[in-house]
Amino acid sequence: MDYLKIGFVKKPHGIKGEVKILPLTSDINRFKKLKNIYLFLNDVYVETEIQWIKIADSDVIMKFAKFNRVEDVEFLRNVYLFLKREDGIPLSEWEFYSQDVIDCDVYYQNNFIGKVVDLSNFGANDNLLIEHNGKEVFFPFLRQYIEKIDIEKKRIEINQIEGFFD
Repeated sequence: MDYLKIGFVKKPHGIKGEVKILPLTSDINRFKKLKNIYLFLNDVYVETEIQWIKIADSDVIMKFAKFNRVEDVEFLRNVYLFLKREDGIPLSEWEFYSQDVIDCDVYYQNNFIGKVVDLSNFGANDNLLIEHNGKEVFFPFLRQYIEKIDIEKKRIEINQIEGFFD
């Protein structure tokens, strides 16, 4: 089964078993619709029912049904939250899950440039972090620079490199 990483437990919140989540999604309001998620614990995805969710600035406060005290959730610090891929929202033509883009090989005119090691956003747009000749280079993840993306083949073809990989 394929899972999508959607968040990260930062720490317990309050004394009644709530946790503060760092969302790893472009739209924090997607969390409001969740009824359950999967916690990745000891290399196993554990389905967990959500009692309630509220949005607090750029964080999500979440209460799981089976945890009622701060001591019950302390072990969840630094644990990732997942959804089944089929429960994820449909993506438009130019939308991708970040985990699908990571590990893609990058090519320019059929020449291997490097491998995507991360996807970051610094405000204006997403940026691919590409490992190139032992260095890491940020490259804008914008249509004007991307010729083609084939997620199944883990291949991204870019159409401009001037100034990026010097």
